Amino acid sequence: MESVVLKDGQVSLEDIAVPEIGEYQILAKVKRAGICGTDLKLYTGNYHRDPKAPPVIIGHEFIGEVVAVGEKVTKAVIGDRIVAHPTYSSCQECPNCARGEFNLCSKRKRIGFDYDGVFAQFVKLHEQQVYIVPDTISDDAGALIEPLSVAVRGVYKADITPTVTVLIIGPGTIGLFTALVAKQFGATVLVCGTQADTDRLEIASQMGVDTTVMSGDLPSLLKEKNMNIDIVFECSGNENGVNLGLSVLRPKGQFIQIGTSSKLTNVSFMDIAYKELKVTGSIAAIKEDWHTAIKLMEKLQTKVILIVKKYLELKDFKEGFEECLNNGSPKVLFTPRET
Repeated sequence: MESVVLKDGQVSLEDIAVPEIGEYQILAKVKRAGICGTDLKLYTGNYHRDPKAPPVIIGHEFIGEVVAVGEKVTKAVIGDRIVAHPTYSSCQECPNCARGEFNLCSKRKRIGFDYDGVFAQFVKLHEQQVYIVPDTISDDAGALIEPLSVAVRGVYKADITPTVTVLIIGPGTIGLFTALVAKQFGATVLVCGTQADTDRLEIASQMGVDTTVMSGDLPSLLKEKNMNIDIVFECSGNENGVNLGLSVLRPKGQFIQIGTSSKLTNVSFMDIAYKELKVTGSIAAIKEDWHTAIKLMEKLQTKVILIVKKYLELKDFKEGFEECLNNGSPKVLFTPRET
């Protein structure tokens, strides 16, 4: 099968055998697969991975159709449309796993990183990863349920009500979806970015956020409109974005860090101390977040798919990655060819 493989630090198109499945496993035909920011880091060599690790098919955002099931599988049948959380396995013994927070398990293994992922014609999954997608959700929208689940986890950590004003820093896929989820609570939502984010800020406006602004203009805008920021969702992972959010957040406000970075970040902890800010992180998603995301997607899909800029076959994977890197494209979807 046609597959996009990371090997010896390089990404290439290879012909790989269709995987065989075990008794609790599922084989799915990949219908759509999206490029994530972490895929870009793998592509450019900016994501830490053991250099001795074996080759792996990358990619983890997708929707697929079940084409084979193991003899003990009970969660899906042939023909089901499915998505799956990236966590393939966790230790099942630590306190995090006991709480169902497998996203925090130190021994967590993921498709697209530790196990073969979805930039291929077929993917092998454990049945515990899988969620059934209703027919009311399109394939394009279904492929975006994974990043929506990440946004859900972040937003649901905040004390968000219709009376609060929320700032989203970083209008990438996660930032735009975080804005969409926050709007479901009736909050006033501002999205800020840089000059490189001009097109993505336009998408935010089309999605219905209240205000978009360049990060350099944010402090003067808040002063001019006498606005207080109650909650910040930092979705860029950029040091400047982190410190901007901490600086404009009102005393006793909430700061949720969703964006990630492979670099150390210098943070103004005095903003946290002197303003008694409530700061927390949010990473990936757990089962409850996925169930919520699927329900939300039925309602939000016409807005969600506004981020999709290009559809490509796997053989054109380099064009897709370069589009994201050089043109700031929010989302490229791969459509693997039929066998």
